[in-house]
Amino acid sequence: MYELDCHGVIPGCERVIRADSPAEVMRRAVTQAKELGVETISQRMMDAFRDGTHEAVRH
Repeated sequence: MYELDCHGVIPGCERVIRADSPAEVMRRAVTQAKELGVETISQRMMDAFRDGTHEAVRH
């Protein structure tokens, strides 16, 4: 499981995006950004998605 805490990455986002692969986290992050009114996903934002995505620690 991979996750991205989108607080500070996507304006107005307060959730953690989780998925089985980093690619799916990225896809969901783009969708979330668009739902929150981000019209253009910049390379900087894509880099922030990629840099912020990590494997979730399992307990």
